[in-house]
Amino acid sequence: MVSPLRDAILDKLHAHLNKVLTAAAIGIPSKDQFQAFRTFALDEFGNQGFLPELDALIKQHGQERNGQAETAGKGVPR
Repeated sequence: MVSPLRDAILDKLHAHLNKVLTAAAIGIPSKDQFQAFRTFALDEFGNQGFLPELDALIKQHGQERNGQAETAGKGVPR
């Protein structure tokens, strides 16, 4: 199961990345240059860049991929 936080972040990221790629398609005259930019952007914000960093941050801050914090269900010490 995947973290709801991760899913929400990725939904927002994909929406913004789609806008960037649409603007690039309009602004970059050469199809080859656009394809190179598209590949770079998708790598940077996908499995080659952002996603592993996001997963590490989520894990570091206590939310496992199933959406549960490591301390979920444990009593609060006094």
